[in-house]
Amino acid sequence: MSVPHVEPGTVAVDTFSGGVGTVTESVDGLVRLQHPNGFSWQAYATNLRPPEPVERRRFATAERTYGPLTP
Repeated sequence: MSVPHVEPGTVAVDTFSGGVGTVTESVDGLVRLQHPNGFSWQAYATNLRPPEPVERRRFATAERTYGPLTP
């Protein structure tokens, strides 16, 4: 079974926690996501899905409020 790889910079929803964040790292099926407010967490790549339009709008609002992530 192959482990999914998620490209850094991808905006995704962690279906376990419900959080939306930008993938900052992806190694061996684990990813690190970060929300524009600075909160970051790890999740399994298999638990990620693309954000729905309302989730994407909320994330964009957070980016405008807190500023975009800087690598």
